[in-house]
Amino acid sequence: MAKRKNTKSNISVKDILKGKFLVDDGSMQNWRFVMFLMLLAFISISSSHWIDKKVVQINKLDEEVSSLKSQYTDAHRLLMGLQLEPEIIRQSASIGISLTEEQPYVLIKKVYDSQP
Repeated sequence: MAKRKNTKSNISVKDILKGKFLVDDGSMQNWRFVMFLMLLAFISISSSHWIDKKVVQINKLDEEVSSLKSQYTDAHRLLMGLQLEPEIIRQSASIGISLTEEQPYVLIKKVYDSQP
């Protein structure tokens, strides 16, 4: 019986662990594949970090929006209180303006036509 030469189908797990597939003949294709896998791993890790940064940024912006909404609600509540009639009377009394007891006059302007 003739000895078989080591072919690609006879590669064992032990040979893979030793790294023989990287130093044997035709290993350039294996190196290209390993580099391709490393590039994919780098892209995957980079995109994961980028997405994590975006998630943190989105959470900060959501908190800021929530804070601004509560500030708007408080300011709106105060403004609505200032627009009430008793508050207007109180504010105007502090500067010397008061309500009159007399009815206001209505001025009506009559327009005459110049044509007969």
